[in-house]
Amino acid sequence: METVAKFLVQPSSAVTIGGVVTLGLLAVRPARRWALVSGAAAVAIYLVFGFGPIAFLLLGSLEFRVPPSSESERAAASTIVVMAGYAEADADYPLSSMVNSTSAFRLLEATMRVRARPSSRVIISGTGNVAMIMRDVIVSAGVPAAQVDVDSMSKSTYDTARTLAPRLGQAPFLLVTSAGHMPRSIGVFRKAGANPVPVPTDYMTKRNILATGFAPTPMHLHYSDLAIAEHVALIWYRFNGWV
Repeated sequence: METVAKFLVQPSSAVTIGGVVTLGLLAVRPARRWALVSGAAAVAIYLVFGFGPIAFLLLGSLEFRVPPSSESERAAASTIVVMAGYAEADADYPLSSMVNSTSAFRLLEATMRVRARPSSRVIISGTGNVAMIMRDVIVSAGVPAAQVDVDSMSKSTYDTARTLAPRLGQAPFLLVTSAGHMPRSIGVFRKAGANPVPVPTDYMTKRNILATGFAPTPMHLHYSDLAIAEHVALIWYRFNGWV
């Protein structure tokens, strides 16, 4: 259900649906005049949400909402919680290629935090094999396996906070996730009574919304997809009282 809802709110989905509808209308002679309307709507959505400054505004409003913690704040935490992104086991790939870029950035940040404080404990939280594969990657990068725990039962950000908050108690811990996901993540942990210290990574935009290309591109449309899906998720979490 969550996957379907995410698909429906993304601008790229509207572009795809508009294109399919346009082709269908073109095949029916009496309805061809409506093909121009649906086609124009699809193009308009692409032009608006694929426009660099719009994409940067939408995603940047999330990425820069929670500033990174200071080194002194991080020094007080001995546990690192890494929110899982995406990973898939494939015998044709090396281990490093089984995680997507989002997961890779989060693991890189967590590895750097462990190097800064070698005694740190790492908890990777995600669904099923995703967290397990991420565990294998960070261990292969040099983090001792004995210091890495996996929460593979949590299916959402809310589940992660609800599952880990009792284990973490009031002790500060480093929360590692993508900058655009940090507002929802830190909000749900705080609501659950935990004490997260934000360590955002995987930035895709800049504070200056004009520091990007102005021609509409698929990459900027992807940024708009991520932003709108996250904004909608935040609204849903607030509606349910989870943040």
